[in-house]
Amino acid sequence: MHWLLNLTLGGIPAAVLAVSIAAGTEDDRHHRRVFLLVYGLWAITLAMWNWMRSAPMGWIVLWLVAGVGAVAVAASRKLR
Repeated sequence: MHWLLNLTLGGIPAAVLAVSIAAGTEDDRHHRRVFLLVYGLWAITLAMWNWMRSAPMGWIVLWLVAGVGAVAVAASRKLR
């Protein structure tokens, strides 16, 4: 059951991105950078949530790596 909940919660930011693009928001550099930042922070939050629930270590590591990676990519991109 952990896997279904984790995948559902992990897909929420991607669904929000898809809805915002469908609503007419331009998919430019700034929009992608903000998405990466939000997704990274969301993934780190999921890692902490899994840790507090004593979930399997694989989920904690997965969300931590995804979160830190997304925040690092967002921070490395420069806005022009």
